[in-house]
Amino acid sequence: MPPALLDEIDARLSHKTSRSNWIRGACDLKLGNDVTGVQDLTDIQLVNVLRNRCNYEGPEEAILKSLLEILSKQS
Repeated sequence: MPPALLDEIDARLSHKTSRSNWIRGACDLKLGNDVTGVQDLTDIQLVNVLRNRCNYEGPEEAILKSLLEILSKQS
């Protein structure tokens, strides 16, 4: 993968999120594979699903990133 793409992925991750798991999940979503039910996801995983669903920019991305940081501190 190009380093710039890895940098962009890393910017979306919290300290405790595995890059490999994130990439695997993104591939599953893109390919339309059945993913884990919402009830089985942690709060952090749910926020990451929202962040990966669309290319949020501006206030939306700032809100989701702040929420992710708050949840990461609580874990």
